[in-house]
Amino acid sequence: MQQDLAERIANDPEFQRLIQRRTAYGWRMALIMMAAYFAFILVIAYAPGFFATKVAAGSPLSLGITIGFVLIVFAFVLTGLYVHKANTVFDAATRKIQEAHQ
Repeated sequence: MQQDLAERIANDPEFQRLIQRRTAYGWRMALIMMAAYFAFILVIAYAPGFFATKVAAGSPLSLGITIGFVLIVFAFVLTGLYVHKANTVFDAATRKIQEAHQ
């Protein structure tokens, strides 16, 4: 019985579309984060003086520290966006598929 249900759900076009959308969204988010992180690393490698620039005259805070902090916050924001979409769009689609197969 459970095997039959699992096969019906796996073969459901809505389920397959959900899997494609969720996977594509996850990859997009990962690529955005990787691009931001690698851009940060490339600036460190090829223009280290840029990150050594002080935010304001006499400030102990450099652009490198500030942008590094923003990069960490950006990672949290992307995670929050993914969790929000997973909890709303993807979970709603999952419930719809489950209801269709009960």
